[in-house]
Amino acid sequence: MTITFDQISGSQRAPGYLNEFALGTPPFSQSMQVLIVGPVATGAAVQTGVSQRPRDDLETAYGAGSLLGTMLNYAKLTRPGLDYRVLPLPDSGTKATLAVKVNTLPPVGTWPFWLFSNGRRRQITVTAADTVNTVAAKIAAAVNTRVTLAGDGKSLVDMASAAAATDTATLTARNGGTVLNGTDWLSFESRGEISPLGACCTLTFTPGTGAPDLAAALAGVGTGYYAWVISAYRDTASLAAIDAWLETQWGPQNMRYGWAVAGVVGSQGTLAALGDAMNDRKRVLGGLRASSEPEPIMAACFGADLAFVFDFGRSITEVQIFARGLTGRAMNYLTGPWKEDDVFSNEQRNLLYFDGISPLVPAEGKVQMERVITTYQRRASTGLEDISYLDINGPCIDAWTVQYQRHYVWNAHQNSSLVGDQEDAADGWTRPQDARKTYLSCYNDVIRRGKIVQDADAYEAALRVELSGDPVRLNTFQKIYRANPLYIMANRTVVGELSPNAQAA
Repeated sequence: MTITFDQISGSQRAPGYLNEFALGTPPFSQSMQVLIVGPVATGAAVQTGVSQRPRDDLETAYGAGSLLGTMLNYAKLTRPGLDYRVLPLPDSGTKATLAVKVNTLPPVGTWPFWLFSNGRRRQITVTAADTVNTVAAKIAAAVNTRVTLAGDGKSLVDMASAAAATDTATLTARNGGTVLNGTDWLSFESRGEISPLGACCTLTFTPGTGAPDLAAALAGVGTGYYAWVISAYRDTASLAAIDAWLETQWGPQNMRYGWAVAGVVGSQGTLAALGDAMNDRKRVLGGLRASSEPEPIMAACFGADLAFVFDFGRSITEVQIFARGLTGRAMNYLTGPWKEDDVFSNEQRNLLYFDGISPLVPAEGKVQMERVITTYQRRASTGLEDISYLDINGPCIDAWTVQYQRHYVWNAHQNSSLVGDQEDAADGWTRPQDARKTYLSCYNDVIRRGKIVQDADAYEAALRVELSGDPVRLNTFQKIYRANPLYIMANRTVVGELSPNAQAA
């Protein structure tokens, strides 16, 4: 083997002991960021329209009660160890409002209500001296108090402010647009606990309108590896803009594979229509029939937990989690619907899996994942059903594997000379058969240590590596055989027969 030097010259004649340091093949490693897209509120200090590292002073940075700051807080509480980035957007659109009209005086006592979550409890004390006007003022004051989530050291104002006039407390979203339209903000019932305030009040909701130009906003995103995009916006135009941006990232020059996550709330028919209109391997929609948390908060928690499982920064000895099922993974900061029985039936959940929706399952005061799928449902060329990218595990395994191959194969052969298979092996030369051996070695490594692919023999039989008409290019064809999550165990049990040994001789 010929030894080559980068720094020691071949024309060196003066005597002496010389040394140069050179790096060997590095172990596989890469960074991955989680991008949270949302609006700032009044008083925000950060620059909008540019992706950036998050700040911990949420109210100063993003404005008190901003949806972006709230989503970031929920995501970091759900999975604090991830590398988050934020894309702050200016507030836009008209703001939604909720009018709470006190019709009759509640009984004397201290009574709760809940705002934006089963975990965000408020309460007021009604006295004998109160009137409907003073009760409305107390409700407004309670809405404006700071709230601290369990396990969080921060006390923050909520996503709506309130003001009272005569017998009505009017709550106004701190951000404009449709982002908070999908769920009931306030409830007088929470998981079986019923407040007497409900019988005395009437709620009137006026939805917000408008959404930002997300395509223009995404142009301000840097070149990091944003494998997971969590957006406050899930309107059709915003989702299309995210998909178009991600499609560019998926291109062969970029190889920065990523997914957009959103939370959606509605009936089985509503969600089915939403999901069925989409057909994209890069989008995940987590659905609930009802939720106390708004859809952007669902997206923040769901997206953070998916980013933790499918972390593309995982080493080869940690990546096996990509091939496992997700059933029963609890998102601790999602508490589910106001009423515990306001959930999809088993039949409805099964139907949603045919429409690109991942049903989330409320259980014991938390929301769990079940089976997470993409919105990909049919092959574009034929319009026929196709499960190639159904489970999120599949495309994530594909993406991690080819990124590992790029590291493994390219490091082995870059800066070499390309020659045909007719030549003998030589240092500094790459023949197609040499590259083929490297691909085989890499795939076997992912089987042996990563355990996310299988069937080395089938891979070897399908693998082709050949010279191109371009003298400096090598072409490869391969098939990846994934290890798949186990989701269904079908069992047939025969009963009713007499035991053969129990029958009379």
